[in-house]
Amino acid sequence: MPTKVKEPKNDRALRFYSDVLGLERLHYGIWDLDDELTLENLKAAQERYENYLIDNIPEGANRILDVGCGTGVLCKELLKRGFQVEGLSPDINQKENFQKNIQTTFHFCRFEDFDPQTEYDCIIMSESCQYIPLDSVFEVAKKALKEGGHLMVCDYFVKDTAKGVLSRSGHNYTNFKKTAETSELEIVKHRDITKEAAKTLEIAKLWAEKILLGADILSEKIRYKHARSWKFLCWLFRKKINRVNQDRDLIDAEKFIEAKTYEFFLFQK
Repeated sequence: MPTKVKEPKNDRALRFYSDVLGLERLHYGIWDLDDELTLENLKAAQERYENYLIDNIPEGANRILDVGCGTGVLCKELLKRGFQVEGLSPDINQKENFQKNIQTTFHFCRFEDFDPQTEYDCIIMSESCQYIPLDSVFEVAKKALKEGGHLMVCDYFVKDTAKGVLSRSGHNYTNFKKTAETSELEIVKHRDITKEAAKTLEIAKLWAEKILLGADILSEKIRYKHARSWKFLCWLFRKKINRVNQDRDLIDAEKFIEAKTYEFFLFQK
């Protein structure tokens, strides 16, 4: 029976970050731990993250594949620095944004379905590894990389002890390392950036608390004048309210650090 191919995704986060917050980049970033929680410092952290990836592209590497290329900012910077770059994503918004703003090859597909027609010096997965089946991460990378080429993975992973909503996104870290060990790709560089990345959640929580406080103030008069109706509405939407409260754990930096680890890996074929 043929394998069912999933439809390309439509990434609403891309539109929210770029159209609402005015952010060019979608990843967490690398913060200086004493930075104040401001939008400007978030932008600086994201730019620092991007520069870290570029600085770790091995010397001599030229042909690059950016998997899950987001807004395309990384590809633009790589092209500016003289690299040959191609983007890959199954998301229609990323495709349209990429083809509108960047003059280079774009592959509109999932990485696990990618059929490379050339060999790359370096494949970059910046917060995209988590969406790809583990076996495919390494199997397809080996097909697409030239001998001696590199796979760069920078993403968060779930610890064995994680529970609740925070355990549902990201590959299990133990499984990732085991799969990597059997892949015949060698780890040549590794760095844990969990604390530096988690500060992005601190600023997200700060914004969320301000929004909730505003909603609480605006609804105060209604709650006072129509107490019974308010209680009924709370009961009627209790499941959604409970879900929102549970999802607040997703922007809790301390809980993120307890449940996940954010790691940089550079593998060599």
